Amino acid sequence: MPTKSVLELANWNEDQELTLLLSLLGKDVSHWQDKTAATQLREMDWVRFLRLTEHHRVVPTVYLQLKTLNHPFIPAELLRNLQAQYHRNTLRMLHLQAEAERLTRLLIAHGIRVLMLKGPALAQQLYGDVSLRTSKDIDLLIASDDMDEAEYWMKEAGYASKSGEVRVLGSWKWKDHHASYLHLQKRVEIELHWRLHPDGGGEPSFDELWNCRKMGKAAGASRQVPLESADNRTVMTSCMYTLGSEHQFLYLSAHGARHGWFRLRWLVDIDRLAVCAVDWEALLPMMRRYGGLPAGGQAWALAAALLGTPIPEPMRPVSATRQAHRLALSALAFMQASVPAPYPIAHGSGTGRLAPSEPLHSRALAEQAEAAPPNGGASVCGTCGEAAMLATSGVTSITEDASNDRSPMSTATSCAPITPAVASSQVMTRNTAAAHQPVSRTYLLSLKEPRHRLWYLISRLFPSMGDSAVFPLPRQLHFLYIPLRPFLWLKRRFSKH
Repeated sequence: MPTKSVLELANWNEDQELTLLLSLLGKDVSHWQDKTAATQLREMDWVRFLRLTEHHRVVPTVYLQLKTLNHPFIPAELLRNLQAQYHRNTLRMLHLQAEAERLTRLLIAHGIRVLMLKGPALAQQLYGDVSLRTSKDIDLLIASDDMDEAEYWMKEAGYASKSGEVRVLGSWKWKDHHASYLHLQKRVEIELHWRLHPDGGGEPSFDELWNCRKMGKAAGASRQVPLESADNRTVMTSCMYTLGSEHQFLYLSAHGARHGWFRLRWLVDIDRLAVCAVDWEALLPMMRRYGGLPAGGQAWALAAALLGTPIPEPMRPVSATRQAHRLALSALAFMQASVPAPYPIAHGSGTGRLAPSEPLHSRALAEQAEAAPPNGGASVCGTCGEAAMLATSGVTSITEDASNDRSPMSTATSCAPITPAVASSQVMTRNTAAAHQPVSRTYLLSLKEPRHRLWYLISRLFPSMGDSAVFPLPRQLHFLYIPLRPFLWLKRRFSKH
């Protein structure tokens, strides 16, 4: 089934801000040079475009592409805003990289094997530059048997557990997949993983991942980034261990699918991985072994449709299945439901047309509202472009610092179907993050092959770390969590509502 029909059915071509964003992410900007496209740029809602860029965590790529495009209809204030966020993100990523290296050296020195997931290491592996990707925290993967010792050294390094949840019996090793730690002084969050994914699905063992690890070079803390010239950098490198390319695709496709791909940044990662040195022939049996065919097919279908990603020959049958097409359409609905919508005109002529978006701030922008210039924060009267963008001048925070990549399906188990019409009608309120729509367990189960689906349902009967938070018990009584499991699950379920 042709991937182009994915976009046609979702009517994404009707959203000109999103169309421009996809063109920039896919590095296809030639369309915007002709006269017809120039008219579209003149009428573009640049404030909404900025919010889309922040929402999808793609500020670095978009800034560099717009700078290269250098079109006269692109507001200078937009470029200044993106440039400020780009600089800030670069410093943030270098800070995370330095801390990741410090912790990795600490754990390795005490005999704990460590692999870096996502973050600065992935940015260097896929983009060749840590400044070209955003990240809110550091993800480290270790063997589950090393968890107790690793946690001790994390505390010695100044980190405290965010949740305080107690690990119950032995089910945490395969039901849960990470624990979060926070360093208050450094304002750095660490996610210590002992599995790639939650819910005990199929995945390679840590030993297999370690044996296929890749030694990647990542920019060190001594990299110099002058704010007035961030494009000219002096880079010093050091070695870090990351997932091998084949395992990287398994991980990224499953991670994006589990979160409904509601951030385009995850799809851009797939696009960049498509041109890396990956043994696609060897990847195919791995996808079959670990149940990665549904998520992998969905990833390829979306990347080809939205970003024009070339699908490697061995992966084309995977992306052409009816299941991949159906899952791709589901993901498009999740993406649209989380996209910032244009704001209705507050005082207009009654034509019913949408005016340029009022420059409402995201959570991160709102936190720095006091630093905004005196002429900022008002409504936009009559035109978008420079006047609209002036309202956000001086605000340089990257949204990644203030919000997390919480999955739209992480807080609910069922909901009504999401359609493009419903998604486009949603309007965000002032100073709030995008309202990610919850999706059904049906979607999550559709990502699993039958054998993993059965194991997932059985695993619901076993205790998890969340049970200890709801009803703390002494360690010697943890066996009681098994008969108490249904009651604790119901308590959490009704507490959410």
